Amino acid sequence: MQQIRGFLLTTLVILFSCVSSNRLEADPWIRYPGGEGPGKGKHIVFIAAEESYRSELSMPLMARILSMHGFQCTVLFAIDPATGTIDPKVRDNIPGLEQLSTADLLVVFMRWRELPDQQMQHIIDYTESGRPIIGIRNATHPFRYVTRTDSPFAKFDSASQNPVGGWGRMVLGETWVSHYGTNLVESTQCELINFAGSHPIFRGVSRSFWIADDVYGLSETLEGDSEPLVLGQPLMGWTATDPPVDSKPPIPIAWTKSYTGAKGEKARIFTTTMGHGDAFLVEDFRRMLANACYWCLELEDRIDAKSDVSIVGNYQPGPAGADGLKTGVKPTDPSFQDFGRKLDSTAGAIQAFIDDSQAGWRSLTEADFVAVNSAPDTWRWMNGVLHCTGQPVSVLRTEKQFRNFELVVEWMHEKSAGNSGVFVWTTPQSIERLTQAGKPGLPSGIEVQVLDHGFTSMMKANGQNTDWFGTNGDVFPVGVKMTPFPPVSPDGSRSYPRRHLANGHGQWNQYYIRAINGEVRLWVNGEEVSGGTGCEPAEGFLCLESEGSPIQFRKLRIRELP
Repeated sequence: MQQIRGFLLTTLVILFSCVSSNRLEADPWIRYPGGEGPGKGKHIVFIAAEESYRSELSMPLMARILSMHGFQCTVLFAIDPATGTIDPKVRDNIPGLEQLSTADLLVVFMRWRELPDQQMQHIIDYTESGRPIIGIRNATHPFRYVTRTDSPFAKFDSASQNPVGGWGRMVLGETWVSHYGTNLVESTQCELINFAGSHPIFRGVSRSFWIADDVYGLSETLEGDSEPLVLGQPLMGWTATDPPVDSKPPIPIAWTKSYTGAKGEKARIFTTTMGHGDAFLVEDFRRMLANACYWCLELEDRIDAKSDVSIVGNYQPGPAGADGLKTGVKPTDPSFQDFGRKLDSTAGAIQAFIDDSQAGWRSLTEADFVAVNSAPDTWRWMNGVLHCTGQPVSVLRTEKQFRNFELVVEWMHEKSAGNSGVFVWTTPQSIERLTQAGKPGLPSGIEVQVLDHGFTSMMKANGQNTDWFGTNGDVFPVGVKMTPFPPVSPDGSRSYPRRHLANGHGQWNQYYIRAINGEVRLWVNGEEVSGGTGCEPAEGFLCLESEGSPIQFRKLRIRELP
């Protein structure tokens, strides 16, 4: 009898295990658990349901990357109910949408779905809840009602007239218009609109980058408060070296927007019309999307310009269209597995890229500086940190003049919109003028700008132009000569940083400035970004600038060169 009981118990355990295993295998979605990291406690749901651009591969890739940052990520697919396989040609089935009830962010990459009302209700409930949404590529036209035009959700069709453009235009800012760049022929040079360099979404993103993707056409205007951030210039071919199509000027390919749902809550929206499978091979594109997730979730203070957004696991998108779809794949396929990598929490720390303890380097201390036209309390040294009130507009100069040198300085704005700078090769004549006048003002020389990202928002709020400056390390001449390194400002005077690496107020930044034989180069937080050559004069004082807002400087180190 005891043997029979044992046999029955063993059988029940085996059966229960098989049932559990089959149930888990039957879950037609992928879940990456997340855990420790900036995104801990936040749940992102991705929808990959379009047949053209390999979203069934790119969305799991982005989910794996973001799970390293601590986010719990769920990826939903178009599923063939007969086989349980991923099949974007099946337009009426995306199982698992009920998980949107626990989502903090929805990332949509789908095209022309005609979902059952029960599934569609979950998407609309989420949309109206006031929670954030990211739309990728053909998410601008996610629904198309052909057979069920009597559905209460048919009004969200991309061709709808009420609301115009359906769900895509109403929520994301645009619907389907056209292929502006020739599809799969004309690739895209992406250029950030200048003020976007101060936006958290582009922290660590290059000002200009190429992707293998073509530009979508747009209506005359985007919906609502859409604010374009990136322009796409069609190129004549599918490589980064192809020339631009002169007849097609750049148009917006990424923007932010808000959407106020039925509950009166305003959601953050980010939309990009880029999303070809090969676009995700480009780090700048992946970083933009990862940063957008942080921003949508109001975690912009946690965005690290140097966080790990490298490809995790197997990602081989293959060709666009039906020919590139790998059939017979289920969400349980091993190719989707989480490879267990976690975010390196030290990746974004400011680290020395030069050894400033070597021979020749020395600290700049209080004894090395002389006040020029400041108030007695403008500058204070405390425990090795130089505190500046920002009042009045003035400078603190070095005791001596320098010609060729390397300089390391760390700085931190105390308030949003702070403005300051480091002057290189400041002319003695301008210093003498300021000293004699004893009034607020700035000298002549090469300015390495120290500007907080909030300055852009302040200027925009005041209705002022923001296209002439950046907040990630502009280098430009003031009353002297310099030929700026590209990219340059619209007037040709400033060298704009190639990559956006500066941290915002309340966080320390490191500048490494190398000035040799009339050439100035700037590294921001460990990476060279801007500079200029042909500087005249190429010798003078170094100055720290007070310009209206409190700032701190520390760890000033210099090494003179031959």
